[in-house]
Amino acid sequence: MMRFSRWITLLGILWLAACSGSDSPVEEAAGAAGSQSVSGVSAAVDRVETQRVALGEIRTSMAASGAVRARRVTEIGAEVSGRLIEVLVDVGDAVEEGDPLFRIDARPYELGLAEARAGLALARAESENARHEVDRVSKLIEQSAASEQHFDQLQTAAAVARAQVEQMEARVARAERDLECTLVRAPYAGSVVERRAHEGAMAGPAPILVLQETGALEAVLAIPDAWPAPVRTGAEVRLYVEGLGEPLLTRIDRVSDRVDPETHTYEVRGPVDDPSRTVKAGSYLRAEVEMGSGAPAPIVDRSAILTRDGRSYVFRVSGDIVERVAVRVGIMDENRAQILSGVASGDEVVRGDAVGRLESGARIERIEGVSARSARAGATP
Repeated sequence: MMRFSRWITLLGILWLAACSGSDSPVEEAAGAAGSQSVSGVSAAVDRVETQRVALGEIRTSMAASGAVRARRVTEIGAEVSGRLIEVLVDVGDAVEEGDPLFRIDARPYELGLAEARAGLALARAESENARHEVDRVSKLIEQSAASEQHFDQLQTAAAVARAQVEQMEARVARAERDLECTLVRAPYAGSVVERRAHEGAMAGPAPILVLQETGALEAVLAIPDAWPAPVRTGAEVRLYVEGLGEPLLTRIDRVSDRVDPETHTYEVRGPVDDPSRTVKAGSYLRAEVEMGSGAPAPIVDRSAILTRDGRSYVFRVSGDIVERVAVRVGIMDENRAQILSGVASGDEVVRGDAVGRLESGARIERIEGVSARSARAGATP
């Protein structure tokens, strides 16, 4: 009996241990499978915020640099060669159109003009004599007192004499012009910014002075070709120049069609209106160029843009599946981005923190109350 009661006690202890322990192996396997199923669903479905792509316009400004230049800067030399005998202006002098700048020795050209005029007088006398001879022989022909052949020869000689007169008239005109060019005048109102020769030097086509147009300054800016939108005529610009407390306002009036292959920039220009006359040609300047997207274009929140390996993407939503789509991004401001290609107005895209963890083909669940809305700045401000 004692042995039997011990067995009963032992079996009771084992039974209590079994009831208070873990589940059976079958139940444990089933529980593990269920846990994997639940975790699998949570990994496949991501709760995200979405928006509708909307048409709109973005305006922002971009920084550029450049210099102040005169609209016209001319290197002035002499049209005729000779010794430079007088320079009438110096660096910093202001001149009006037609004012004398420098003088070339005129004596050789005065002699050349006198010689040409003497030659013209001789040619006119010979031409007059030839004309009289033709008239005289013409009367003899009427009386049959001269041959037709001789008359023809006289007519030819008279024509040659007239041509020589015209030739000498052109020579006199050229000599007068050469003499006039010994005094060089300003082609427009400006200021002398450089002097390259002094009295006694031999003058010719090489520049003697450099003249800069008065009051006609312009900003010349170098625009990177990689900017997301081209600068167009009419764009507003704020110019910051050393020495001026406030920026100068201007608009772009010329845009170069050429991109410099070395700097990968192109030039844009706009007038500089400085009533204080503080700004000088050659001054360095900084600029803020107002950029606009022009015609309405697809606009999304910047948080919708994913950048990987130098390329930009968005996640476009179809049903509850997302597709990663390559896009070309244009102008951006603090909150918005212009899309040049890849998506269209009305497309639904993911935005917010979820963009950084999604992959193409992922299943999503929209966050109620904030999804499927247009971009905050889809409308033009």
